[in-house]
Amino acid sequence: MLSSAAEPTHRTNNIAAVDSVISTADKKDDVVAIGLEALKWVGATSRQVGVPYPDLWCADFINFILRRTGHNTTNLRAAKLFLDYGKRIDSPRVGAIVVLTRAKNGGHVGIVRGTDGAGNIIVISGNHGNKVWESPYPKSRVLGYVIPKESN
Repeated sequence: MLSSAAEPTHRTNNIAAVDSVISTADKKDDVVAIGLEALKWVGATSRQVGVPYPDLWCADFINFILRRTGHNTTNLRAAKLFLDYGKRIDSPRVGAIVVLTRAKNGGHVGIVRGTDGAGNIIVISGNHGNKVWESPYPKSRVLGYVIPKESN
């Protein structure tokens, strides 16, 4: 069982690989477009996505991705408040927002990239140091999954 996020992977040219796919997706209704937009920013610093550092900025990154894909945001900086955003879904879905536990009462929020063979969640999120990273998290840390209200 993983006790925390594993060593993140790093991609150097995500934008070119994703641009052609996202341009064909309906940004307002397609949850996958949220995941594709998040993927474009893997390896970016908080400064590159225009969010505060060294503050905790995982929620800022999710709001940034939601704005870029034409969705409403929480406009709040607390990860756990995403549990009240949009509509809840029961299981991981590529592009969905996942809210995770962190430390005693903290939270972490990211975008679902997929799952591994054991059902752990692969998440793209901000606030891995000063970077956006993709990392697996134990499914036991999941508090919930949400998608924008207007999504299917």
